Amino acid sequence: MVKKIVNQTQMLAKFPRAGRKVPEFDDENVRELLVYSYRLIYHLQGDEVVVAAVIHGKRMLTATEQLGDNP
Repeated sequence: MVKKIVNQTQMLAKFPRAGRKVPEFDDENVRELLVYSYRLIYHLQGDEVVVAAVIHGKRMLTATEQLGDNP
């Protein structure tokens, strides 16, 4: 599973918008890929892809959770 997650992050270098918009956030730059039962959440900052969190797929993020500074 870890290998699959790492492979997905490497794919994001070529296709940063491959993931879907995270439903909890109204921001096109906060995206996620589903890897098995996990959510690989990342955000786009200019030319960079920053992985913010890898969480279980059933977990919903709250509006107070910040991505990027303290994932």
